[in-house]
Amino acid sequence: MKYSLRKTPSHLHLAYKYGEASDGLLGRNFTLEVDDRVLTLGIDLTPNFHTRNKSAAAYLDAISLARNHHKLRFLQCSDNLVRTRLIRAWEQVQQPELRLCLELGQRGHFLYAVQPHSLFMGGIQFDVERVIEEQAAHGRSPSPELHSARHHA
Repeated sequence: MKYSLRKTPSHLHLAYKYGEASDGLLGRNFTLEVDDRVLTLGIDLTPNFHTRNKSAAAYLDAISLARNHHKLRFLQCSDNLVRTRLIRAWEQVQQPELRLCLELGQRGHFLYAVQPHSLFMGGIQFDVERVIEEQAAHGRSPSPELHSARHHA
């Protein structure tokens, strides 16, 4: 079952391995898909690419994510509505597993296994445990883990 958590834009903070960070991204259409005990939070990042100003922070941060998605360490969303709705769904599932799917439109999508935790000042942070699937625009195939799971199911 798929639920909408928030449709309007919300600011995101991303941090990468080796200390790089970005604060210019906007996420929209936050959705939560519940499949047994697996919860997948989807965030649409495509609006960051829809700008005439190719030196805008949102555009540059989106390009950086597409290029450095495998280095993502965590993503923070300061939106309390997203946090509240996600926690409510989380509490209804026994031993939940959380995944984060970042949608980049024509540039692909990236699926991560994440651990959530509430932030002191509100919002929520998703610590990346591992990349589950990489489907980039340049035709990279999904990770072997996902590929073999599809063929053995």
